[in-house]
Amino acid sequence: MITSKKIVQLFCPPLLFLAFISTTNPTKLPLPILLFPFLLIGLSLYLFIRELLVLTPISQRKIKLTALTLTIIILIGVLLQSIRQLSIKDFLILATLVVCVALYLRKVEV
Repeated sequence: MITSKKIVQLFCPPLLFLAFISTTNPTKLPLPILLFPFLLIGLSLYLFIRELLVLTPISQRKIKLTALTLTIIILIGVLLQSIRQLSIKDFLILATLVVCVALYLRKVEV
């Protein structure tokens, strides 16, 4: 069931991300502050993926682990793309990693 708390959790990080990006100039920011939007994207992805996985009949621990794994893999892709280092080879490595993690999570009872 979707509650107001879940709605705030799902929409607050993306709105903060949009506010941060629209009010700052990334070329003038120091590196630690420049990583803040990626943390917001990661938090948004994690919460969204976790809410989607709640609809499946798997344990809470497996839901959290799967959501965290997928979020980290997506964030690595976004970070590599943002510094123009994402190539086909990197994409294939990330895809292989996703498949391996999915197979591992399917076999292991977490």
